[in-house]
Order: sequence, then structure tokens, then C-alpha cells
Amino acid sequence: MKVPTLAIVGPVQHGVRMHGSALADHSPQAERIEGEITDVLPVILAGDGPVHFHFTDRIFGRDAAAAAQTVERIAARRPVSVTLHDIPQPSDGHAFAVRCAGYARVVDAARTVIVSSHVERSLLARHTGIPADTHIHVDPLPIDRAPSLGSTAAPPGFPASTATVGLLGFIYPGKGHDHVLASLAAGPHRADVVALGRPSEGHQDLVADLERLARARGRSFHVTGFLSEDELTAAARAVTVPVVAPEHVSASGSVGRWIASGRRPVVVRHPFFEELHDRAPWALTLTDDLPAALNAALDNPSSTWIDEEDWDDSGVPSTVRAARIQWSRLSSAAPDSQPDAAKNAGGPQPRVSSGERASP
Repeated sequence: MKVPTLAIVGPVQHGVRMHGSALADHSPQAERIEGEITDVLPVILAGDGPVHFHFTDRIFGRDAAAAAQTVERIAARRPVSVTLHDIPQPSDGHAFAVRCAGYARVVDAARTVIVSSHVERSLLARHTGIPADTHIHVDPLPIDRAPSLGSTAAPPGFPASTATVGLLGFIYPGKGHDHVLASLAAGPHRADVVALGRPSEGHQDLVADLERLARARGRSFHVTGFLSEDELTAAARAVTVPVVAPEHVSASGSVGRWIASGRRPVVVRHPFFEELHDRAPWALTLTDDLPAALNAALDNPSSTWIDEEDWDDSGVPSTVRAARIQWSRLSSAAPDSQPDAAKNAGGPQPRVSSGERASP
């Protein structure tokens, strides 16, 4: 069997590419290709061994149908396995049906399929019409404890004169910024809202809308812009209260990033967060009443920090362990077997390596 290739696809700052790249950093056995799909596709098609993708339709094509066609082209040339992200949900609106059909085609083309939560597996089976007996692996997203940053300061422009409630990641409709602003308006605390990140493509105008909404409620809304890893950790530790309040989610990197920074975020109830809470109850505070939960956290900010003694690695895999789990899936898949049987068991220019830049 040829050594699997890890194809790390998408814009440099996209969370799916960053996640795939982090796992590849700890997979020195693998061949590695990294770049935008338009740049790396010729390299991928020229190969003949098994190839693995972290897939979301938005980075593989102009829409879900085009993204699925790209995967099918590759699968016609070489064995494909996929870890699926951003599973279709009814909240996708007019794109829902197209996304469901696209993801079903990707599952059909792949020999091994992985998702990051049982919730995602349930959504995939419920909405895409894939056969009920299709085997899909569930491998949770990794969470690594960030190293101590000592006296590293928060990013320039970060508000310091008032308490802050922070949301982490790209800014887009449904992420929860408006929900948090409305929830704060119902409470007695003077706290501003900080978005640790930047607007996603096509949603730059949302910042002005949120600033107006904040002013109408007597608050301020701050946007840090893109942050480096160290800056993001520093900012995550600088906010008074971390919160995760999306309208819909299937697996969330934002909640993991809070936890990795030593924070115990206030999180609105959702099946995915309940699943994470079952594995790691010490890592987040679930709530059915966001205004009350934010008020309680602002009364007692120490409740939003994870006690080092409470951290339990058995509840959440490290990136090193997640990479090993991924590699075991890929290296055990037999590329010569029939696909159904296997199922059941602007960025930089392409960079091809043998994975030797594994992190310590």
C-alpha cells in the first residue's frame, strides 16, 4: 500500500485548512500537499496513491455541486478519504438542498468518511439520504492547552476600561454577536462586546450593523481583526467573559479554542455542546438562559477559567493523539478494496513535502 497523502486545502486562514494542517504537522509518515484547490488540484490528480481531505464545500468549489465534482474527479484517479466539516443543516436556507446533495456525493466517492461529532453523523444521515448502513467514524476535534504566555499583552485597541464579553472566530450572520448584545442589554453590568477575529468574506458590512446595534443598547462593539496564534490566546485570556452562542452548529472550533486558552466559556445549549459537556464537563458552562448566565459570569469572572487540576485529557484528545487516530484510519484503509467495504470498516503556491516539519 502506498503512503497516504494529506491534501491540506483552502485559504491559509480558514479553520478547516488550519485544522488539517495541524494534524499533518504530527503525521511525519505522510506525503503532504498544501494550498488552494485550484493550485493543488493538478498535483493531486497526477498522483496515484490514497489521498485524504478535510472537506467543506466552501473551499472546494464555487458551490456544493462544484465541490463534489472536484472530489469525484480525484476519486476517479486515486482512493479518497474525507473528514467532513460544516455538515448541511436546514438553517443553510436556500443552499441546504444543494449542500445535502453535494455532501452525499462526496460520501459516495470516499472510501473512508470521518466526522467530528455524533451530532454531525446524525445530521449527515438525516439530511443527505446516504444509506443507513454507511459506516462513518466519529473522531472529536482536538484541544491543546496553550503554553503560558507570561505577561503578553492583549492586542492593540482591545478595550481595557470596561468588562468585556468575547466571541471568537469569524464574524458572520448567526454567529451570535447580536444575541449576546441583546442578552447584555437585559442585565445590570456595563460590559462591551469584543469579536476576536475578522468578518468572513462577504460579511464585512455586518460589523457596522453590530456597532449600531451595540450603540442602541448603550454598549460598544470591538473587532480585533485577524490575530496570530499568540495574539489570539492573549486576547482570549484578556476578555472578562468568553461566550459561544451560535444559532446553529455541528462541531465548533471556537469553543475548543476558548478551552485551549484556559477559559471555560458560557455556551448556549445545543446537541454538539451537550456532547462535549458529557465528555468534559469541566470545560464549559451550558445555559438555557444566556442573559442570566452572562450576568452570573460577570458577577464571578473566576467561573470562566479552567482550574489546571480539573483538566482531563481523557475527555478531549490532543492534536498529537488526534493525528494518531486519523493516521490509523487512513493507514488501515485498503485502497484496493471495494469502496462500500472500505466505508464500513488567495493562499500560497502548492507545497509538497514528506511531512518532516512535525511540531514538537
